[in-house]
Amino acid sequence: MLSLTEWAMIFKPNVSKPNGFILLEVLIAMSLIAGAWIGLVNQYQVMAMRFVQSQEKRIQIRAQMNQFEIAQVKPK
Repeated sequence: MLSLTEWAMIFKPNVSKPNGFILLEVLIAMSLIAGAWIGLVNQYQVMAMRFVQSQEKRIQIRAQMNQFEIAQVKPK
């Protein structure tokens, strides 16, 4: 009858340990994904901010144009 340690040595797969290389690959991949995600969110925020600013500018221009047209129509 085999002891537990002998049993483990017989059926233990002969796999070399990567010594942390897999962890480094995972960390690099996660940092690249996080960096891309942060860049994408930043670009979306900039686009949304510019859209809101252009809408506010359009409202301001339209109000000024309305005031100008009303001033032109008023009799003196």
